[in-house]
Amino acid sequence: PIAKYDAGSLQGNATFGQLALSPKHVGAYQEVSRQLLMQSDPSVDMLVMNDLAKVLAIAIDLAAFEGSGASGQPTGISNTAGIGSVTGTSLAYSATGILKFQSDVAGANALAENCAYVTTPSVAALLAARARFTNTDSPIWTGNLLDGQVAGFRAASTLQLTAASMIFGDFSQVVIGDWGSLEIALNPYANFQAAITGIRAIQTVDVGIRIAGAFSRSTSIT
Repeated sequence: PIAKYDAGSLQGNATFGQLALSPKHVGAYQEVSRQLLMQSDPSVDMLVMNDLAKVLAIAIDLAAFEGSGASGQPTGISNTAGIGSVTGTSLAYSATGILKFQSDVAGANALAENCAYVTTPSVAALLAARARFTNTDSPIWTGNLLDGQVAGFRAASTLQLTAASMIFGDFSQVVIGDWGSLEIALNPYANFQAAITGIRAIQTVDVGIRIAGAFSRSTSIT
């Protein structure tokens, strides 16, 4: 016999929530002299503008990971209520350690193929030297420290996290709200008498986490 399904039983009403974002500003500023502008090759103003754009990108990246939610900062993953938590003391490949990151996220029905572990270079090195199973050549972290693998998922290291911490989750659930785009402006009169030109970069963004349970975090890792 072939099973029959009533299409009506598969119908339902989607539930929507609201992820409230509010404009927050991040900026960078640099001054250059007339002499430097005249003597530089390639053009120093383009070099400075590119560097300022990178500074803002790094700041937004940091806010997505560690933003406090206070003093004009977005609320990053680490300070979002409802994310999972893993004890970092003697972090091991176990149901209460590395695998608990995954079980936390799976418990929120948010485990996905594109999940990843992100930690600091020091923790990555620690896990690359720590065996999954005693007396075996089976490191927890395999591959290089920049782009490796842990327990079947991609693993990366960055200086953007709090020391001795690690985050696991589906980073597609991080929403970056952007009001307009990166704005770069030159002020040739920043210090008119000294012939100083000011270069300013500013961007207006916010960070929101769609599903808090899509992430789990550990601190004070040893």
